[in-house]
Amino acid sequence: MPENELTAIADAVQRAKSVAIFTHARPDPDAIGSQVGAALMLAAMGKQVSVMCLPPIPQPLQFLLNMLPQSCTEYTPEKASGISADRILVVDTSARQQLEPASAFLESCASKALILDHHISGDLNHDLIYRDTSAAACVEIVAHLGELLGVALSKPMATALLAGLVGDTGWFRFDSVTPRTHEIAAKLLAAGASPSELWGRLMQSERKSKLVLLSHAVGRINFYAQDRIAAMELSNQDIAQAQAETWETEGLIDIPMMVGSVVCSVFLSETPEGKIRASLRSKHTVDVNEVCRKFGGGGHARAAGCRLPGPLHSARDTLVKALELQLG
Repeated sequence: MPENELTAIADAVQRAKSVAIFTHARPDPDAIGSQVGAALMLAAMGKQVSVMCLPPIPQPLQFLLNMLPQSCTEYTPEKASGISADRILVVDTSARQQLEPASAFLESCASKALILDHHISGDLNHDLIYRDTSAAACVEIVAHLGELLGVALSKPMATALLAGLVGDTGWFRFDSVTPRTHEIAAKLLAAGASPSELWGRLMQSERKSKLVLLSHAVGRINFYAQDRIAAMELSNQDIAQAQAETWETEGLIDIPMMVGSVVCSVFLSETPEGKIRASLRSKHTVDVNEVCRKFGGGGHARAAGCRLPGPLHSARDTLVKALELQLG
């Protein structure tokens, strides 16, 4: 992506007096970290900033939102008419489906939208969109934007950005990590971000219900294609019995990847509406983004997602067949 696209977004932000910031539904650390980091930067510039949240917000990420000078606003379509910002900044996605229920509103104000994303796939085609697929996390782009805007990093900004960085790189384990990733991390640590504090916040603050979900999911792992594919699933009944929230399924997909023979991991869960939410992960050269795009989803080459019709076993069989074709 040409650097002048990000420069154009920085210029637009400079001229704006007020900015509303959105990210995708079911946010992860990179989504909230990008949102909060950008909000703190713009507030430091004297901008009027509103942070719009698409619930539910995972409990372990609430501490990032608590660093904002004002509380985030839970977006509903009824509140759309009250958003009068000069610019709309969307971070960590350029996919309409991920922005529900705000996608219609964002389409209606496309001329004001500024989009920062690092995913391969996305169907928003606004004029001012910066997509850098070489970035390990969207917070890398936000950090770069902050440099263009001349904003000095504060400890809260650095904490939010580092949360996104460790979240989307698996604490620097994934092949998306580059020298630039570590250079940015060094700057964030120098500004006061604490990896040990983030580990406690992000990795050691789950509820007991998460462990109950994990036990259900692990007990139902099935292996396919000479143990190269692992698939596990949770029903709405499982989630209810565990007294869990839907966001507590995050991260479960990584468990089967500890098995040496497993190249692809599939995690399936029911939505309240009866759809099947699928997350895929892969090792080596398998492109799960390509698989998910066949079903209207997308993401990264090694981490992607999509939605399929139910029931669970039908969605599982569909994805396993698609992955088997990828594996050859």
